[in-house]
Amino acid sequence: MSRKKRDKQKKTAKSPPPEKKKRLSFRQWIRQAWTNPAYRFVFLFLIYLGVVAVVYPLLTNEFYFIVEGMMVGTAQVEGFILGIFSSTANATGKLVTFGHFPVKIIEECTGIYEILIFMAAVMAFPTSLKKKGIGLAFGIPLMYLFNVIRILVLIIVGSYYYEIFDFMHLYFWQVTLILMITSVWVLWILKVVKREEKVLATGS
Repeated sequence: MSRKKRDKQKKTAKSPPPEKKKRLSFRQWIRQAWTNPAYRFVFLFLIYLGVVAVVYPLLTNEFYFIVEGMMVGTAQVEGFILGIFSSTANATGKLVTFGHFPVKIIEECTGIYEILIFMAAVMAFPTSLKKKGIGLAFGIPLMYLFNVIRILVLIIVGSYYYEIFDFMHLYFWQVTLILMITSVWVLWILKVVKREEKVLATGS
């Protein structure tokens, strides 16, 4: 057979069909996704939030005095700070009065929900327990401080600019709370988790 005929036969020969990829079962897909740190973080974060959603109401029924203490304590902190700048500020129990504008501190005003979300995000992140402990130790007080500032601004707005109080309370600060949680969490990753990893990499 001539060389030209052999080349022609090679060109006309059909290539074998590509192998079909086997579809992964749900269990295999979970295992494969678990090896991806980003997917694993999302899974754990949602699991932690689910646990908090179930356990928190049960615990508050048994230990509601702790929540009551947080509400009263937050009201006293707000009253103390406002009292530095104005003699019209007063805090009695869970009620804070600034001028002629009274505000009752409820459970949502203590920052507990934001702190629980932040804790879930820290615990779900793939890093060591030591770094998670640092994140919680510094992040929780910082979250509470931001919440105190949030309530202070709302009280001042309600006292002097009541016409925009509902907007600030229902819309502006809700978005700000999301940014607050995200900012503290990202700050922890950049300043604690990644910085320590960079130091270890440089030392080695």
